[in-house]
Amino acid sequence: MTIRLKLTLWYSIVIGLTLIAFSIIIYTFLSYSLAQEIDRNLAGRAMGVVRSIKVLDPGLLRSQKIVLPDVDVFGYPNTYLQVVDSNGNVVAKSSNLFNYNFPLSRAALAQSQNGESFYEWLEVGDQRMRIYNYPLVAENRVVGLLQVGQTFAGVQAALGRLRWLLWFISGLMILAAGTIGWWLAKAALKPVEDISKTATVIRQDLNLQQRIDYQGPRDELGQLVETLNSMLDSLEAAYQKLAESHDAQKRFVADVSHELKTPLTTIRGNIDLIRKMGDEHPDIRHEAMDDIASEAERMSRLVLDMLVLARADAGLTLPLKPVVLCDVIQQVARQAKLLAGAIDFKISLAEECQQTVILADPDYLKQLVFILLDNAFKYTTKPGTVELQVKCNQDQVQIEVKDNGMGIEPDELENIFARFYRSDKSRPVGGTGLGLSIAKWIAEQHQATLRVKSILQEGSTFTIMFPVYASNKFKIGGAREST
Repeated sequence: MTIRLKLTLWYSIVIGLTLIAFSIIIYTFLSYSLAQEIDRNLAGRAMGVVRSIKVLDPGLLRSQKIVLPDVDVFGYPNTYLQVVDSNGNVVAKSSNLFNYNFPLSRAALAQSQNGESFYEWLEVGDQRMRIYNYPLVAENRVVGLLQVGQTFAGVQAALGRLRWLLWFISGLMILAAGTIGWWLAKAALKPVEDISKTATVIRQDLNLQQRIDYQGPRDELGQLVETLNSMLDSLEAAYQKLAESHDAQKRFVADVSHELKTPLTTIRGNIDLIRKMGDEHPDIRHEAMDDIASEAERMSRLVLDMLVLARADAGLTLPLKPVVLCDVIQQVARQAKLLAGAIDFKISLAEECQQTVILADPDYLKQLVFILLDNAFKYTTKPGTVELQVKCNQDQVQIEVKDNGMGIEPDELENIFARFYRSDKSRPVGGTGLGLSIAKWIAEQHQATLRVKSILQEGSTFTIMFPVYASNKFKIGGAREST
């Protein structure tokens, strides 16, 4: 059963029950009112007859006598009168009763002896009549009973016509209500039908960019459409993110395959060369072993970098703890001097940084700075300059790695943090293209911002901004803006 049919049935049932209850109330009220009106008329007729009765005082040769008026004078076409004595014998009656008499039961006669007037229903011939019994009293005793009756046939006929009229009108109203309710339910459920059609189209076409068009008020249906459209926005974003992740995964696999293919090819080639040469050419053998060691080291770095990124993708959160910044920077500086070679490496550590504490993972913090320094050394031609500057204030720590190397093309700046991305100019230098991706992730884990400025052929500057450790300002686990 459809919702439309259910709504129509419920609407019709409610209307029907309301009309039936209303009809019953109208019918009952009118029937009671008509019966009360008949009772008032009968009582009035009885009072008129009683006022016309004459009582003769007793004389020497006669007893007290009651003289009844002509009851026909008080009769109406549908009103009947009858007078009985104390024994129940008919003394007088209206002529319109013809050969009929009002039946009088012993219980009614006994009740009249108590001097009480009362109403009752009697069947006279084939008609149902309403009877008003009024005791006639003389010398403080009941000498007779006046019965005034009126047929109920006219009222019954009117009530019967009213009853059928009410049933007929109620039926028409229920039919009309059902028809109107059917169309109203259709109009009310039209947006739901549109929603269903749109959802079906979206499911069939997998078009998550389509939205449900709704121009009505912001009622329950409007809120439903708004919720569904919001859900579609979320699904589209999730699907887009999933598609991007899938594409990134494919690129990652392709790049890893490519990066591993080159050193493996070199290693296999050198091994074949050693096998062919044997010990006849020790110099060539030594060079081949050096190439194998270099490529193995390169593969090791690549695998370690991929392991770090894989942990990042798995949701690894670094355990941060308070670290004295100066100690970490000094360790990095000592080790970086060994990597600098012919590059002029300078370090500038501000005096106010001596006691500065940040929340960090010491090992990953060193790795972050080393990645930036290693890139600076690689892309700076000899004799160039690389400078590590550390500045501090009450709120943040700024670490800068500057070089005067080849610089970065402006259109490549937004891509340098992508995995395996390497510009054409940087390919001869070597590397896996994963270092800056790892640096970005480490910065995010430390709630730091990583920015880069570069001018082609003039050099690059990488800046890391760390918040200074303060328990009421810093929240572990979040990530600030990375660039």
